[in-house]
Amino acid sequence: MLYVAVGVQDENNLSSENAALFRQRFSLLIRDFRRLHPNVLVQLSLYPEGQLRRHLQIRDRAGLGPDLVFTGGDSANSLLEAGLVDPMPETPELRQNSSPELLNRVRNRRGQVAGQPLILFPQLACYDKRQLQAPPTSLSGLLETSAAGVPVGLAMETRQLVWTAGAFGAIPGLTAAALGRQPTPLERAQIRSWFTWLQAASDQQRVTFMPSQTDLRHSLGRGSLAWVSCSSGELDLLRRKLGPHLGVSPLPNGTAHASSPVNRLRVLALGRNSSAAQRAMSLDLIRFSVGPLVQRGFTLDTLSFLPANPHVSIPVQSSSVLAAMVQARQQARGAEQLLADVHQDDMRLREVETEVMTPVLFGLLEPDLATERLIAILRRPQ
Repeated sequence: MLYVAVGVQDENNLSSENAALFRQRFSLLIRDFRRLHPNVLVQLSLYPEGQLRRHLQIRDRAGLGPDLVFTGGDSANSLLEAGLVDPMPETPELRQNSSPELLNRVRNRRGQVAGQPLILFPQLACYDKRQLQAPPTSLSGLLETSAAGVPVGLAMETRQLVWTAGAFGAIPGLTAAALGRQPTPLERAQIRSWFTWLQAASDQQRVTFMPSQTDLRHSLGRGSLAWVSCSSGELDLLRRKLGPHLGVSPLPNGTAHASSPVNRLRVLALGRNSSAAQRAMSLDLIRFSVGPLVQRGFTLDTLSFLPANPHVSIPVQSSSVLAAMVQARQQARGAEQLLADVHQDDMRLREVETEVMTPVLFGLLEPDLATERLIAILRRPQ
């Protein structure tokens, strides 16, 4: 018996709809694994990702911790730091089936890997084809779309807005600051241009900034918004609401720079309370999960995420959704270092949220001052 703790991203509480969807997806993987290991049973326990650490601490103290933890890359980093999961052994086989960029996102300063990258949920644009015939391909086009009367939605969360920073070439300046360096004058100007666009977007009557990605999804599903940024992990839920009217595309680019989607990484991490047999079987399941054939089949069965294995070929000609996800992965390459340096639980991110982003969006902080304040926060030691 393998016990698997799952952190499910849901900004509120874990909904029955979200839980059922995840169990359905994970059962596909377990079904195929049990064909090779029919004597293995897998028991899942699902938790909202924000509560995962607390639940693991309780179970760990009782010696009942899971054998595997399936969670986001940032969450795995925090769990390793807290001593709630063991580092992943870097065997040649697992390293070969992982891209260096994704491994870097789950590698701590001691060189330990918090979890094995399994799948990637690209950040995309989702829209209602009844209200919008063709999605905008540029940020200027996005504002023109809203000015024409089409309701547009964006999330207020900093990491959900980083994609717009890439469109202004602001990622190198943010990365430099996160590493403790001073951005160059050009990099400062690019960050300032980003904040200027965010304020211009906030001033638009038909652009709505919402507290979370979940709020955006619900608003698109009920028709009050026609275009939103979204995660590929939400596509199944949106398909149930919109059916054939759901449109999916890459996020709009800037004039001279590509956008920088924050593609959400999901990993398998090793729990600390396994017996020798459970640990060996857990590693077998991880090796099985990252194999090229398994990853390709899992991707094509769901059309909701990309495989973490860089050697898997994706038939983009067969699906516009797959093509959009592959483009989102290409767009995101410039932001990989920033994501590795500023995790979701990084206190600097929370300061940026409250001291910079929110005041900018409400028009309380001018772009020049916002730029300097942002740089000062990011340059603080972690």
